[in-house]
Amino acid sequence: MNLFDIKDPSFIKQLNIKELKTLAEDIRLFLIDSISKTGGHLSSNLGTVELIIALHYVFDSPEDVFVFDVGHQAYVHKILTGRIHEFSTLRQTDGLSGYINYQESPHDQWESGHAGTALSALFGVLYAKHLKDEKGQGIAIIGDASMSNGMAFEALNLLGSDPHAQGIVILNDNEMSISKSVGSISKTLNRIRSNRLFIKMKRFWQMVLPQFVLRFLGRIKRGLRGFFQRQNIFEDLGYVYIGPIDGHDIRGLIYNLRRIRNLKKSVVLHIITEKGKGHTEAENDKIGNFHGVSKPGLKKEQVISWSELIAKSMDALQTHIKTFVIMPAMEVGAAFGAFHKKYPDRYLDVGIAEEHAATMAASMAHHGIPVFLPLYSTFAQRAFDQILNDIARSNHHVVISIDRAGIIGEDGSTHQGLFDVSMFYLMPNVTIVMPHDAKEASDLLYYGFMKQHHPFVIRYPRGSVAFDKEAESITFETVTPTWTVLEKGDDLTIISYGPSLDLLKKTVDHMGLSATIINARFIKPIDEQMLHDIMKSHRKILVYEELANSGSLYPQVLQFMAKHHYHNRVTAMSITDQIVEHGHYDDMLKKLGMDETGIMQVIKTLLS
Repeated sequence: MNLFDIKDPSFIKQLNIKELKTLAEDIRLFLIDSISKTGGHLSSNLGTVELIIALHYVFDSPEDVFVFDVGHQAYVHKILTGRIHEFSTLRQTDGLSGYINYQESPHDQWESGHAGTALSALFGVLYAKHLKDEKGQGIAIIGDASMSNGMAFEALNLLGSDPHAQGIVILNDNEMSISKSVGSISKTLNRIRSNRLFIKMKRFWQMVLPQFVLRFLGRIKRGLRGFFQRQNIFEDLGYVYIGPIDGHDIRGLIYNLRRIRNLKKSVVLHIITEKGKGHTEAENDKIGNFHGVSKPGLKKEQVISWSELIAKSMDALQTHIKTFVIMPAMEVGAAFGAFHKKYPDRYLDVGIAEEHAATMAASMAHHGIPVFLPLYSTFAQRAFDQILNDIARSNHHVVISIDRAGIIGEDGSTHQGLFDVSMFYLMPNVTIVMPHDAKEASDLLYYGFMKQHHPFVIRYPRGSVAFDKEAESITFETVTPTWTVLEKGDDLTIISYGPSLDLLKKTVDHMGLSATIINARFIKPIDEQMLHDIMKSHRKILVYEELANSGSLYPQVLQFMAKHHYHNRVTAMSITDQIVEHGHYDDMLKKLGMDETGIMQVIKTLLS
């Protein structure tokens, strides 16, 4: 069939098994071709093709609610609900979201972007249907790595025993999150899934035996298992556990989903899938390189990603101090693969568990271990309480890196790195810095470990920074906790930090202005001496920050002025009380009025 004729999922119920398999093949080929052009999450979507087809075949969305954990694995769901025409705009400005999106379709009923939320959302769906006496079921699709998240366990504990909430949990087990799954849950699932011959045999008998024979044998199997075998964790928590089954066998999926649909108790269906199925390189990727692929572009040899720069700096730092890295499931994204191999005894991946990572870091720091805790800005929010109470309140020397700070671009509203400065600013004892360039990043990291003993946050954006991989090696120089003057001028003073300084310098040059540009690399604490010097010049001031301005540097400047009775004219450019959607970075800057044109307009108004 022509995939572009799909308008809604109703057509799928008229297809036979052979046609469903052909549909799966066509969708898989389309995804490989389309994602190679636009970029996006490749492996996770190739691994769930048959599952999502089977779900739409057995259930009736949106009356039956599908809750996708994270949501980046739902491209097939988008295709079956009539959005294939928009795939050329996937993750592009004003285009199709790479995640579940409430505004796109009534079939998109849980929008998150952060792992581990699906079971709590499912619980909410089931209670809402119970209270409103609505028809329909709730089905959560969650990965094995997300299942180890603490929030998932909180919901799992309640859902299994609640009489008002008969939920269906599809445990999509592919041994991977972004990186390989870790921990006891992963090992337990590995024992359950280990006999793949058993899964193949089960698939064979499902193909050749009549349904009534399969049901009879299923009852015998459950009885024997209950007599001889210790229950697994899901059965201990009150669920009917079915599996593991082959997650790429459409016939077997449909058979088991139909069984589950009629049960009166919460169920865990454990399916085994192959992340990246249909794409040879993605199938063989056990690191996570094909979790998400970028849109094709020109390669630059004189740059390095900020993440890779920090990882290289941490490697070089080991000659000065032996650190311990606690990694919450972001080894590939944070570029710490080489570090892990080089220092396996001083590195631990704790999985999707930011809260645990923060408290563990505090405990190690309390016992004198220099700890490095890398977090994406959007995921740091999940550990707010632990960072505040266990690290900041008790003044433990943990160095936290905040990756993907600022406008994140294509990943959209759930992943924007706009709130970390506001979060950390209210925490006592915490120092917050952001480097302008590669050299400053290494030096600030050195300062954080070697020259101070408080919680230390170094933030940096997604993207690249100038660095000659062939010619440069990482060395460190001691910095002072002060701001620096990048350029001196008489027309106005501009205060900012990070790579935004380059945009500001470029704009001022294009306007032909004489401006003093301040690198406020220490966002907290502020450099009061330099602020006195700035205010005494009586020049007009622009504070530019690529983040939410509530609790950021700008309010601190205003407080300083009020305290010391300064009356300079000050204006701010930042992101105020709004959600930033997905799109190219430059397009987002333009939409927010923070690009070169927007800066020019603000400066002209300020100087008028």
